Amino acid sequence: MANNYVPTLIGVILFLLGANIWRMRSEARRTDHSSQRVKQKKRRYYYEFKPFIIFISAFTLMQWTHSELVSMISILLCISAVVILIMRVLNRHSHSLLH
Repeated sequence: MANNYVPTLIGVILFLLGANIWRMRSEARRTDHSSQRVKQKKRRYYYEFKPFIIFISAFTLMQWTHSELVSMISILLCISAVVILIMRVLNRHSHSLLH
């Protein structure tokens, strides 16, 4: 993250493209049974990208503001994004009785 808009924008775009690759690979490697998945059509992409959006937002806030309060909030947001990702990975690789 740079203190200039153009490199920051390029970094955010590259981060989100990497997140999309991670999402596609994760979807292809799922081992949970498809009948146990929650069917959602409307906000699917928001749901899939939510931890990445939280993480990049927190990191950008931390980089662009120099307040201790914002830094603490950013750290908490980063932790919550990591927890969401861990929960999803564990859920997608769970074995069901139907499988």
